[in-house]
Amino acid sequence: MLDKVCLGQAREYFYCVSKAKQVTSRVVIPIKWYKPNLGWHKLNTDGASLGNPGKAGGGGLIRNSDEVWIKGYSRSIGYTTSVMAILWALRDGLYLAIQLGIRNLEVELDAKVIVEMLNNVDSSNKNFSPLLLDCRSLMASLTQFRVAHVFREAKRCTDYLAKNGCYTREDFVIFDISPSNDLDNLLIFVFDSNSLYCYRP
Repeated sequence: MLDKVCLGQAREYFYCVSKAKQVTSRVVIPIKWYKPNLGWHKLNTDGASLGNPGKAGGGGLIRNSDEVWIKGYSRSIGYTTSVMAILWALRDGLYLAIQLGIRNLEVELDAKVIVEMLNNVDSSNKNFSPLLLDCRSLMASLTQFRVAHVFREAKRCTDYLAKNGCYTREDFVIFDISPSNDLDNLLIFVFDSNSLYCYRP
């Protein structure tokens, strides 16, 4: 009888003080590329480094509020880190947007650290300062601009252009139309705006 009482008290103690297993619920978030507001353009950029540091490239894409491809680009950057490649690609995209006469620009990146550096004027890093200052200066010459983080899945075409930069022989290439010349690559440019990817936090 005493054994049953002790066992019951031990069981009660265990359930009262032990950490209950937390059940985490997963929410599926549809990921897609959203077109900018009327009168705005959107620049998506990305950088890639094969090895980090390694052979690097950058790329980006400018689209208007009708989701129309305005310009795309790829750059061979040389040997560097992915963060430097992303900054190079961003600088190229901002410069190209200004050359095209674009005044209102949304910028989307999948690198939160770069987004934070751009949005925080006090943020600086001696390794990135020259490129970071160039980017801030170019953004300041626009009438209106916004910088935001976006999930990688929402910019597959930009990822494609950045990786293309790792392998291109030319320093800088501008694409007036999609560089995709086969069905698989062409589909990448369709996926961005069709919620075909999901993020599960």
